[in-house]
Amino acid sequence: MSEESIAAKAVEGDRSPVHRLVQITDPHIGGRPEYQLLGLDTGRTLDDVLNAVARDHRDTELMLVTGDVSANGSEAAYYRFLQKMQPVAAPWFWLPGNHDNPAHMRRIAPARCAEVVELGNWRLLLLDSSVENQICGGLSGAQLDRFERLLDKYHQHPVMVLMHHQPVPVGSDWIDGHMLREGGERLLQLVSAATNVKALVWGHVHQRFDSELGHVGLHATPSTSVQFTPGSGPFAVDDRLPGYRWFELHDDGRYSTGVERVAVSEYSVDLASGGY
Repeated sequence: MSEESIAAKAVEGDRSPVHRLVQITDPHIGGRPEYQLLGLDTGRTLDDVLNAVARDHRDTELMLVTGDVSANGSEAAYYRFLQKMQPVAAPWFWLPGNHDNPAHMRRIAPARCAEVVELGNWRLLLLDSSVENQICGGLSGAQLDRFERLLDKYHQHPVMVLMHHQPVPVGSDWIDGHMLREGGERLLQLVSAATNVKALVWGHVHQRFDSELGHVGLHATPSTSVQFTPGSGPFAVDDRLPGYRWFELHDDGRYSTGVERVAVSEYSVDLASGGY
């Protein structure tokens, strides 16, 4: 069932082309079929989410996977994920999270790694916020210099920026302790100064979040696996179901977005867990 959507209303008689994007995030796929995260079969729930997207969003033009593709960065996990993605008809790309091994991702599926993705008039900029051996995220000076040049290059296009880690707090104390650290302030300065940046989108937090930073929409998306409880102090697992986010991008820079929760075939998760 669809949660409340955030919409940029089209004016009567609008003829601006619309492009449809789906974001999935944090599958935490293991290398073995029997892998579970907090008692949850993450492979099964990913299958259920992908089936729901195929059924309810057949006109999806692009899918983006915003990190923690794997549970532990193993090659076997990435090969298993690629196998599960074979039925996806739309082009798709991935970026790494803190549980991933970016080198493995680039070597195993280089065509799925991208810095800039075009969708109609939009330019989607994908940032690697993963930091080796750290849960929190970071962006180096070199990354941000490159990002600034891309913003200048695409100044005539509406831009969406996607990464794994949250650049602003989402209100859950424990996961906000693992947000984007190095480079976060400069990133927000660059995004705020670029009037063509329309949205900043991430994963990592395993929950829905929608807010604004001036003219920029801020959006986080539920995981295809375990959910974390919004507004929690210590680690807390939510009983909400897995999900994904959809976007409708107008070529003139307006967009609509919403979250869909999926009635998965089997949902068994340890709600009393104190961490993972």
